[in-house]
Amino acid sequence: MRLINCTTLQLEEFFGSDIPPYAILSHTWGDEEVTFADLPLNQPTTVARAGYRKITFTCAQAIYDGLNYAWIDTCCIDKSSSSELSEAINSMFAWYRDSDRCYAYLSDVLEANMDENFPGSRWFTRGWTLQELLAPKDVFFYDREGIQLATKLEDAEWISDITGIDKTALLGPRDTFGVEIGLGSFCVAKRMSWVSNRQTTRAEDMSYCLLGIFDVHMPLLYGEGDQAFLRLQEEIIRKIDDDSILAWGLDPVMHCPQGLVSDTVRKEMNGISCWTDILASSPKEFVNCANLNYAAESTSQVTLTNTGLQIRLPIVPVYQPDDPFDPNGDCGWIGLLSCSTGSSLEFVGILLLPSQRKDKDKSSTRVSRAEIYTGTSSCNTVVVGSRTAVRSALKTVTISGFDDIDIMRAYHWGYRQIVVNESRTLQDMGYQVRNGKGWNVAEPTDRPYGYNPIWNHATRILTIEGNDMFRDIIELCFEPSWSGYNTKFTIFMRTVNSRAIVRTGDGFSKDERRSFYDYLEHQSSQIDMGNVMIPDSAGSLFRVSVGVHETRVYNHRLFEVNVDAVPVVALDIQYGHQV
Repeated sequence: MRLINCTTLQLEEFFGSDIPPYAILSHTWGDEEVTFADLPLNQPTTVARAGYRKITFTCAQAIYDGLNYAWIDTCCIDKSSSSELSEAINSMFAWYRDSDRCYAYLSDVLEANMDENFPGSRWFTRGWTLQELLAPKDVFFYDREGIQLATKLEDAEWISDITGIDKTALLGPRDTFGVEIGLGSFCVAKRMSWVSNRQTTRAEDMSYCLLGIFDVHMPLLYGEGDQAFLRLQEEIIRKIDDDSILAWGLDPVMHCPQGLVSDTVRKEMNGISCWTDILASSPKEFVNCANLNYAAESTSQVTLTNTGLQIRLPIVPVYQPDDPFDPNGDCGWIGLLSCSTGSSLEFVGILLLPSQRKDKDKSSTRVSRAEIYTGTSSCNTVVVGSRTAVRSALKTVTISGFDDIDIMRAYHWGYRQIVVNESRTLQDMGYQVRNGKGWNVAEPTDRPYGYNPIWNHATRILTIEGNDMFRDIIELCFEPSWSGYNTKFTIFMRTVNSRAIVRTGDGFSKDERRSFYDYLEHQSSQIDMGNVMIPDSAGSLFRVSVGVHETRVYNHRLFEVNVDAVPVVALDIQYGHQV
């Protein structure tokens, strides 16, 4: 650990138990900071920099408080060394905690306007200053002229109002015997809420500034962006037995009346609800979790596996059946966490849907997290009371968000290719596919951007790239090599359910296509020959048989459409009739 000698302004390095008492500075970075690369501190170009004033203030105040050394992040860390930077960030909470004095220098505050400037200081909005507020025993606040304004311990209630952090967390939480027990007495979701409205310059730092608050360590990978927050949550799960990490996406409006599952939740879960990720994408997702507390000791046994997150939870069906874990029309469940909103014993619950994946592990049931919409916002987590919780059943589930999200992406962002195969019988009768088209039946304002199916006649493959498949119908047009009246036929197909029908002709109106779309949307048969009879070149009648086979290769969906000709006589003999 490098420290500034407050008398000589030289950097000195200390290790382990040899570290002397020191003061530490908490501040927000501005223009012209003095960095490790600008040393030594007493050279004219360094003295002229605006950030030099913070250094002289810190050293002078430390000497006044009887300390010979000080630590300042701007110039005590060689940020050109990735290993040193990683070690410093993983150790920073401990360095602030172990300091003898912590000075918070508010460069945008003056004592004369303290009542207005102090609550609005940029210092209260930055990610890194959160741990710098929580870690030390006390924090002494100074304005830009070096005049003391407040202290954390004496003004804890005011600072709590400004930051939304519990007053007990600022004072140093203690047990009933007066022994300090640290931040672990606050559930993970609550601690996440403390940083939910703060910012950092780099996306990764929003996660790295929380390492000490959760007492976890992990390597720094600048350039990974928001992936850092996923890694942080995984480290927290491995170390802390606390399922409140799943309480993100809580909507304060979704408190269920009289402790029952609300009509809004039932309606949305029974309608079009969306699968979502297992873990939060950002601390902002915990913004409404500030009032959560441990309701009971967590016994959830959270385990990260290669198929998802396995957890044992009390499960409540959205619609209450006789069997507490009956899917009841696939409407889903609420999984109750071990955190509560307060003394009224209202339980926090995550919304779960049956997974789209088959469950290979029979020891647990595979589910996915759900997201519902409440008019102006989305919701992943709700609050229910004892009337709902009393009918719960303890169940081990595997939450597999990412696999199911990949399935949905395959529908929206992947390729679809329809491969058309004509049987030898059909070819001998003189028929071949002439064209393949895709029609979107949505209204013009609802149609996906760039919907452009491409037909390759040489390969007989229709390709549709990266578009929504839920509102389109595929049209495969066949014609004979000989001329004749009304001898063309068309296969209409829906790839969303691999269903097809055959109709004579090749020119169809918008209303006709829409009626075919509706038929394929609601009928269950994959093969439809109906009463469509097609003549061959000799005038003999046959019916068209269509078989659709689907497979998925990564996020591409491939459809093999096998078209065959079945003579009418052969069909009638099969069913005991001959014409």
